[in-house]
Amino acid sequence: MTRRSQRPAVTLERLPSLGIKERVAGQLRSLIEAGSLQAGEQLPSERELAEQLGVSRSTVREAVQFLGALGLVEIRHGSGTFVRTDGDLPSEWLQWTKRHQVEVHELLEVRRGLEAVAAELAAERSHDLGAMEDALAEMEAAIDGPDVPGLVEADLSFHTALAAASGNTALRHLTESLGRELLRERGAIWNEPGRPERSLREHRRIYEAVRAGDALGARTALVDHLHSVEQDVDVLVDRTPDEPNRKTKAR
Repeated sequence: MTRRSQRPAVTLERLPSLGIKERVAGQLRSLIEAGSLQAGEQLPSERELAEQLGVSRSTVREAVQFLGALGLVEIRHGSGTFVRTDGDLPSEWLQWTKRHQVEVHELLEVRRGLEAVAAELAAERSHDLGAMEDALAEMEAAIDGPDVPGLVEADLSFHTALAAASGNTALRHLTESLGRELLRERGAIWNEPGRPERSLREHRRIYEAVRAGDALGARTALVDHLHSVEQDVDVLVDRTPDEPNRKTKAR
């Protein structure tokens, strides 16, 4: 009998359509943190998850890829997805950010240009800011934990919602794509003492300017926020010791 057949069935809740990818990832994270999905255990198949949650397989795939990018699960092509059994995630996020410092700054520069335009357009055009409001509420709730993966999800949701509020589909897709490239950097930043509260204030400032229809204020708040992130990246990198030499594991 295989291990998969011995595992008890995992109970999942059907989900509403709003913020569906983030909700799928959040529910899977909750199961991992509660021990319903234990270290080393294989997740249900993509098809099983999609059926139980009432979502598409592509939505499940994107949610699992998000968890994999953060290091919570290991995706073994041809075998399935497994809950990570080892590793210190905060340390991994820091080391990744240190190794990719130049790339991180380049991506943040691109984000600053794209999202500054998105913020201006959102202030000028948008009348539905519900997704941004939801992301702020999720961010505030995750701070109390603190739930760092939840904060990363909420951060990504906020910036995607901001781009969507611009009414420019290309901006939305580019913002979402760039955001996925910086998940580990986001984890490292949000894990820093004091940063969650500061970031929440910065995001609220962006939202308030958009809500007020203040295009210049929204652009300025967005640029100030990403400058703040860049400064924190440099502080983190400067004080993070180099990763010790390790033998490469054979796979």
